[in-house]
Amino acid sequence: MSLKFLVLTLSAAATVVGQAAPCSPLEMIYAKATGESGQYGIIVGNTLVRQVLQLVPSATGYSVPYPADFSDRSPELGVQTLLQHLQTQVTACPDQKFALSGYSQGAVVLHRAAVDFTPEIFERVVAAVTFGDGGQQATAANPIYDSPVGPIPKWPEQMEGKYKFNCVQGDLTCTPGGSSTLAHLRYNSGSYISDSAKFVAQQYQKLGGSS
Repeated sequence: MSLKFLVLTLSAAATVVGQAAPCSPLEMIYAKATGESGQYGIIVGNTLVRQVLQLVPSATGYSVPYPADFSDRSPELGVQTLLQHLQTQVTACPDQKFALSGYSQGAVVLHRAAVDFTPEIFERVVAAVTFGDGGQQATAANPIYDSPVGPIPKWPEQMEGKYKFNCVQGDLTCTPGGSSTLAHLRYNSGSYISDSAKFVAQQYQKLGGSS
């Protein structure tokens, strides 16, 4: 990645996160997988956000603007952008709740960002659902999973009871000993997305408010 591209990317991210999004009761935040096209993500995000907004009609969606490419800086740009956006929303929208979701590299962004969540952000987060998430292999005994894309910390204790992992058996990112790239691309099959949308809606009803 060129220095010019990095500067342009950071400038664009700063422009986006400097402005508050609508103060909806619930904001569904999604971070794409590497190379995933579409507004939220063609494999998971587009469908997940649509289903959440059907279950919670007053909710809004937000796609984390970051490169989502193979560069070393991509996840950290996502972390910076997400943290800035959350802080902007917390300040501008005192009653807004958040649901987080990420697929593959997007899940890495969520885990790394959560380490730096403020107490107020933790309080506002009602749910986190991830897909093909290497962070699923982080445990109490091994709190930082050394993945091929770098370290992935386990969810902080403040997230207990709020998260849901989705892992296709054999997926090389989230299955111990897994080696299947094909499995990593199958989250648009079965009930992974619909079950996750229901989980978000249920968590919001329990910890957030009405639809």
